[in-house]
Amino acid sequence: MITIRIIQNENKDIISFSVEGHADADEYGKDIVCASISILTQTSVLALYEVADIDIVYEMEDGWLYCQIPDNIDSLKRERANIILDTMLIGIKGTLEMYSEYIKLQYEEV
Repeated sequence: MITIRIIQNENKDIISFSVEGHADADEYGKDIVCASISILTQTSVLALYEVADIDIVYEMEDGWLYCQIPDNIDSLKRERANIILDTMLIGIKGTLEMYSEYIKLQYEEV
């Protein structure tokens, strides 16, 4: 199962997210659930860095992705980050609706 953990601040801004595990919906290389979540989250990491110009903190290895948005970004970068991360969540929720037995989505507020 893939576990996606979304950490939000009191303003409901996503300040970090992590993705852990494998869907095991099909054999390696044919697992569209795993591919979908990987593409959504990895593209979001790239967009935060390349489009929003945010120096994010991230870690990525097999079955694990972590991304943290710095606290000290200006309002324009925060707005861009929110658009990117909200778009990522739309894709994750759409995938979750179709493949709920393979994905767990958790929210936490700090």
